[in-house]
Amino acid sequence: MYRLRVLDAAQFRALVTMDDVIPGVKEAYSLYSSGRAGLFPIITHEFDPGRTDMDIKSAYLDGAGIYGLKILGWNRDNPSLLGVPALAGLIVVMDIERQQPVGILEGTPVTFLRTGAAGAIGAQTLARPESENAVVVGSGAQGRAQMMGLSKVMPNLKRVGLFDESVSSAEKMAAEVTPQYPWIKITAYPLSALEDRVRDADIVVTCTPSKKGFIKRGWLRKGSHINAIGADMPGKQEIDPDMTASVKVFGDSRSQVALKGECQHAVSAGLIRPDDITEIGEVLNGTKPGRMSPDEITMFDATGMALQDLIAAKIALERAEAQNIGTVVEMEQ
Repeated sequence: MYRLRVLDAAQFRALVTMDDVIPGVKEAYSLYSSGRAGLFPIITHEFDPGRTDMDIKSAYLDGAGIYGLKILGWNRDNPSLLGVPALAGLIVVMDIERQQPVGILEGTPVTFLRTGAAGAIGAQTLARPESENAVVVGSGAQGRAQMMGLSKVMPNLKRVGLFDESVSSAEKMAAEVTPQYPWIKITAYPLSALEDRVRDADIVVTCTPSKKGFIKRGWLRKGSHINAIGADMPGKQEIDPDMTASVKVFGDSRSQVALKGECQHAVSAGLIRPDDITEIGEVLNGTKPGRMSPDEITMFDATGMALQDLIAAKIALERAEAQNIGTVVEMEQ
């Protein structure tokens, strides 16, 4: 007999914050790039391209004693038609030593925090510390997560420009998040202003489901940094390949970003090689350099790894056990 703990979204949120997840995701990146964690092949499928898709990501962390998977589904129309989030899923955590299930968690809030943490780590590690002006393209859940992550690690951030295909969506996000960050001026703009705002930005974040590049070569100012968050499947794209080839590129997993991330387009066009991509874990471990000069332009290609979900879930499950939170199921063998 073994005990399996189940946590719903509200319980996870009560146990874990962005401040907890950022160091956890850093640990996952470091373990991965030092060979103490790894990924299994991703399973993806588009049921209705551009509207509904799914992915199953799995991984192991020897250094943390766990392995497991996340199954995540996305329906673009859920918020408008059903009034429910576009993303939904489950995370299953297993113990490596005992080979027993540890817990099951609702995946949406974990995905929110761990992806926001990934962007935070990309900016903290690679952007200029004095960065003041940011642009966020995408006003869905991840736009909010990326905003939260940046607010935690960029202490000089003063202005954020929000963009979306629907300017009303960007305006809605601006109105909703402004009270959370009173020290930051948050403004929604129409897409027609994107180039001007990007040219003036220290940090640019893209978190959309786009399949066509909309950030062009030559737009980024010297010394700027871009977090490319949205491209996590074959075919997705937010950045023109020529721009990717013109900056210093970092990724969460070298092999994964070359196949499924923003880098897939520059790699397939022969503009860069996978070996040109530095893993952020290598920078965190001190085995590869990060930003080399104040004028260098950097890009972090974050495709998302199950490692991030599992380490965030582990934090929550350990705290839940200590505080006796969640539903515990006695499982017979």
